[in-house]
Amino acid sequence: MDYINPSLDFDALGSILRMQGRVQIRNFFDPQVAAALERSLQAIDWELVYRDAQGDRRLTGEQLRAMMPPQRMALTEGIHAVAREGFQFSFFSDSLVHAVHQGRSDLLARFMLWMAGDDFLSPMRELSGDPEINGVFAQATMYSRGNFLTTHDDHVDREDRRIAYVINLTPRWRPDWGGMLHFTAEDGSVLDTFFPHFNSLSLFTVPQRHFVSYVPPFAMAERQAITGWLIAA
Repeated sequence: MDYINPSLDFDALGSILRMQGRVQIRNFFDPQVAAALERSLQAIDWELVYRDAQGDRRLTGEQLRAMMPPQRMALTEGIHAVAREGFQFSFFSDSLVHAVHQGRSDLLARFMLWMAGDDFLSPMRELSGDPEINGVFAQATMYSRGNFLTTHDDHVDREDRRIAYVINLTPRWRPDWGGMLHFTAEDGSVLDTFFPHFNSLSLFTVPQRHFVSYVPPFAMAERQAITGWLIAA
């Protein structure tokens, strides 16, 4: 079975990515693949990732369920305090890299192994025009009510990230529920916005300024995806 939609025009899509620095590709995977991935996300015991004054933090599902309301309020206020001063994120995650290293055999771990092979990386090299891409980092992500990602450009000195990607796996979403991927200029102007269409693949070059807008309390779904970077290891 071909995981990737064979009817896609890679030449045209690659031209958009190379000229504009970003492209969103609708119906990227075979519908059965996208549906199976979406079902797999429903079984995750999600971990909350965020930053505090000391750096990146991760709380397991068990730890979150054990928290009392005052502790949850203090956690939220701490997250917002960091966001007021600089870069911050608050969303749910399941590291697929760790899943592979831990020997998991579920569909998401197997999908991570597939992404690390040429069946995925070769099309990514073709689309990007970058022959040095030879690795991938992946995590499952969920933005629920109160989650967000402030403006940043994805560059880190310790990793040679070439392309960032988002595999959108949310069957039902509305733009007023937030969770939009926005690209910005240095002056803060929004240059482009990608809606999380189900079974779409968003690709954009690194570094590039972007953020994910706040998901408000009235949102009636979770914005789910597999996200990460294509790297030159």
